[in-house]
Amino acid sequence: MLKFMRKYATGYLVKSLFGIIIIVFIFWGVGSFKGKEKVVAKVGPYKISIVEYQESYNRLLNFYRMLYKERLDESTLNQLKIKEKAMDEIVDRYVLLIKARQMGIDVSNKEFAEYIANIDAFKRDGKFSKSAYVEVLKRNNIDPKKFEESERIRLLTTKLVTIISDNGSIFSEDDAWKGYIKERGKVNLSYVRFDPASFRDKVVLSEKEVEDVYAKEKDRYKSENTYRLKYITINDKSPVKDDKAYVDLLKIKNITEYAKQKGLDVHDLGMLNERELIKRFKELKIEEWLYGLKKGDISLPVRDGSHSYIFQLIDAENGKPFDKNHVLKEIKDKLIKEKAGFVAKAAAEAEIKKYSFDSKKDTGLIPRNSSSIPKIGMLPPEDVGVLLLTKDNKIYEKPIYIDSMYYIFAFKDEKQPEREEWEKDKKSYMQYASIKKREEYFKNFIEELKKKQKIELNWKEI
Repeated sequence: MLKFMRKYATGYLVKSLFGIIIIVFIFWGVGSFKGKEKVVAKVGPYKISIVEYQESYNRLLNFYRMLYKERLDESTLNQLKIKEKAMDEIVDRYVLLIKARQMGIDVSNKEFAEYIANIDAFKRDGKFSKSAYVEVLKRNNIDPKKFEESERIRLLTTKLVTIISDNGSIFSEDDAWKGYIKERGKVNLSYVRFDPASFRDKVVLSEKEVEDVYAKEKDRYKSENTYRLKYITINDKSPVKDDKAYVDLLKIKNITEYAKQKGLDVHDLGMLNERELIKRFKELKIEEWLYGLKKGDISLPVRDGSHSYIFQLIDAENGKPFDKNHVLKEIKDKLIKEKAGFVAKAAAEAEIKKYSFDSKKDTGLIPRNSSSIPKIGMLPPEDVGVLLLTKDNKIYEKPIYIDSMYYIFAFKDEKQPEREEWEKDKKSYMQYASIKKREEYFKNFIEELKKKQKIELNWKEI
């Protein structure tokens, strides 16, 4: 399943599947059985415990591990924002529960009995077994009353989601065709470029402004600090443990002498600047503890896998200030460049206000779902809407900053998808568009519910 999803991630049906997965995730873990754990959030009358949050976080993390496999590195994790998504999932769950109860939505005993009877874990020989039900819950240390309460809540909120989604699924084939044009059509945009460098002569800058900036920032304009460090490496074959070596070194204060006593190798790095040290010991995050050391100080053991490193600061020299005239010139150039950018942007905005501009330059036909414009550069994510311009909506409402330049864009012409292509894709696209519309409606519905509830998030407890 996951292999299929990764391979065909751009297909309309797989996009639809992802939409379903997002909605289903909201209900996993409803009614977690919490005792007196730390409260990390409040939604209306409900308190969210650290345990419930961790369950949500771990569930999302495991999902993305299955999806990304070895590609799930620290950078990808940061981009995915799993912590925020986990909290959003829980908050969404409880605002839906509150709304369902306000609307009087209920789960009958018959509905609940049928639901429990269809859970495979509680079946024996294909039929519901009361003894299997009791056994499974007992084995997982789950109280039957609490389990049933949790599952009733799950069914309750699922009912509400079904109602919400059905309300957001009505659309015509014409609406679908318009969406398909946005997905598969191409557009040609005319544009005007505003280069800040060409506006430098319009910048007015006083000497006082330059001096004021220098007074605030002069400490930044100096050479790098340099450090001389020595270190020893300790592993499971070393004659001493890292914590014992650290205590010993605090007494001896001489890493070379200590290394000789214990038969350890000592490494002398010589004088190195900050950047080189940080780069060389990137995995050890040396910048987190280096600046707190004084000459002769011993660092705490820094562990990396099966190895530990202990450093001693032998010498350090602060960076020296650069020549003031040189710094003033650098500050002046920086301020002129910044102000020229403001002037260029203002000129671009003034041109847009005319609601018409003539340009001999155009982008050529490019896909409306592209993330970049050929020969110009990558579009900022917040400005991909420029590719949706039409003859009825001709000018993009603001300048776009790409690779140090400002651009203004206007619709020139377009190429719609071939009708034969549309007929071939129509069925799968209609399914995709239906789910996408429901997702958008559902998302807006949730956001409106959140505005009406008192929500408190306590990130310090996480």
